[in-house]
Amino acid sequence: LDLRPGGMATASACPFDPVGWAMALLRPLVRIACRLPVFGGLVETLVYVFLPVLLEADAGPAGSGGACSTKEGSNSCRDAPGETGSCCPPTAWPKLEADATRDPLGEVISLGANLSGYVVEPPGGNFDKACIVVYDVFGMTGGRIRTICDAIAAEGFLVIMPDVFGNEDGIDHHGGLANIAGDECVAWLQSHSWDTVSPKILECVNYAASRGVRAANATLAPPFNENRIGILGFCWGAWVAAKASATGAVRCGVHAHPAWKIGPWIHGEKVEDIAAKVRVPALLMPASDDPDEFRDGTYARIIETKNGVSVKTVDFPRMRHGFIPRGSPDNAEVMEDVRLALKESAAFLNEYMPEGM
Repeated sequence: LDLRPGGMATASACPFDPVGWAMALLRPLVRIACRLPVFGGLVETLVYVFLPVLLEADAGPAGSGGACSTKEGSNSCRDAPGETGSCCPPTAWPKLEADATRDPLGEVISLGANLSGYVVEPPGGNFDKACIVVYDVFGMTGGRIRTICDAIAAEGFLVIMPDVFGNEDGIDHHGGLANIAGDECVAWLQSHSWDTVSPKILECVNYAASRGVRAANATLAPPFNENRIGILGFCWGAWVAAKASATGAVRCGVHAHPAWKIGPWIHGEKVEDIAAKVRVPALLMPASDDPDEFRDGTYARIIETKNGVSVKTVDFPRMRHGFIPRGSPDNAEVMEDVRLALKESAAFLNEYMPEGM
């Protein structure tokens, strides 16, 4: 049965699955155990090694309606998150509640007529370079995303995180990560096409310029692009970073556990074409469950061959997709690699926007 109001699927389409129901009940309990202050990290490691299915995003057991199509005439279930119909693999980190234990260093301000964003300056307020941060599908308040912005700002950057979804929207308002392949979520993601998002990235460039950051020659490819603006994207945001990297509006791009497959899944693009259009230096930081093409050099070679720009890959083989903004703060290995990822990101941005440039 489909237990959602007004929905019902036939038994032949989505049969009752007792194992699936058991998993759906156990997953939240496991997630609570993984957050325990003393033994949470150990519990998570053991579960990840011996029964990783309990850490998957819960798409709902067959028969629950969580991943089953209710369209008239349909006789099959949707792809679960992480299959062909998703930007996140099934082992991706689930939602992490926003960090309410610390005060953010920046503030949410207006960046333009219809765009607000979280903006934070480096200590002392002196800067001549900027970084546009593009969040994942959880939006402006997802996990530790503002802490990440503060950390990048501490490396000397004016950090601008635009609210590209608007009104602090995120996937939780459209069915949640467990239903990312559902009609509502797909329609929501489709509404945030590059045609819709690109003017907002340009607003960030204009805002940075208004604060004294050089944004000249924004349409020219290196070595003529002397912008002092980089971009850092997470998951869905890495797709945005790749699209922005094709315009010349940024000097370089960092792609953290990148979900470039949002292109073929939602927008009818080919990932190879997305890579071929990246024309500024790129840092690729895949997690263990991200596509192999990010770590085996496939996409890097496309970028380097097509546009002659450098690509650096830093693999995180013990991490799962989404770990930087969403990995458990109680897991020592996760936090170690979060710090490493931010260190690599800042070093890469500074490499292409060095002091005195």
